[in-house]
Amino acid sequence: MKTITKIARAKFRVVTDNVANSELILDFDPIIKQFNLSGNYLLIHWQAKPRGHRQWGVYFSGTDNYLSLKSIDFNHAVGKTLQLDDAKTETVPSAVIVVKDAQLITLNERAFICNKQQLIDISSGDSV
Repeated sequence: MKTITKIARAKFRVVTDNVANSELILDFDPIIKQFNLSGNYLLIHWQAKPRGHRQWGVYFSGTDNYLSLKSIDFNHAVGKTLQLDDAKTETVPSAVIVVKDAQLITLNERAFICNKQQLIDISSGDSV
């Protein structure tokens, strides 16, 4: 289990419970600023540590929230990779996948990324 604490806007502290030296400070602000991100989007990355306990992380711009997940399924969502200059950046993550105008649905430590049309289909009872 991971304990996530919000430090500031787009900045979080993640600690893997009962694992020594597992603290990870995540700052999404450098990526947000470098690529002029605005509106609703998800930033997805592979956590930098601790080895043996790494998971996928997702930052939500709309709620300024962060989740740590074991797996993520993309259901027809389109993403793009963004990467800061690794020689100059001192924060993590330095690379993400950005998915705009999508919704993340979580179920039993698993996540599904859907576009808006799929959410309409789900709410009307149609299968996706």
